[in-house]
Amino acid sequence: FAKRLMTFITRYTASPGEEALLKHVDGAGSVDGSVVVALPMDTDSFEGHGGGLTFWDGQGHQEIEYDTRCGDIAFIDRAVWHQANPIRQGVRWAMVIFYETKEM
Repeated sequence: FAKRLMTFITRYTASPGEEALLKHVDGAGSVDGSVVVALPMDTDSFEGHGGGLTFWDGQGHQEIEYDTRCGDIAFIDRAVWHQANPIRQGVRWAMVIFYETKEM
């Protein structure tokens, strides 16, 4: 089963230092995975706003970009490098849940 370790809401704006969370692994190895839920934005249109998620395979050779929409959910293993891509305008919100798994 999975045990929730931490849940938080994060906000990205077009302001310097608030526009992205660049390439990283969650929890620096102290979590088994994370769940990221894209929350409603301050506008109905995503066009031109930027944002979304990028993932890298284990070898760093393949880069996968995913343009998240409200309600989209990403389940991310602890060893997966990823980032919240920079936004260019508006505000994007996401709920993040860190968890650990345990055998029963």
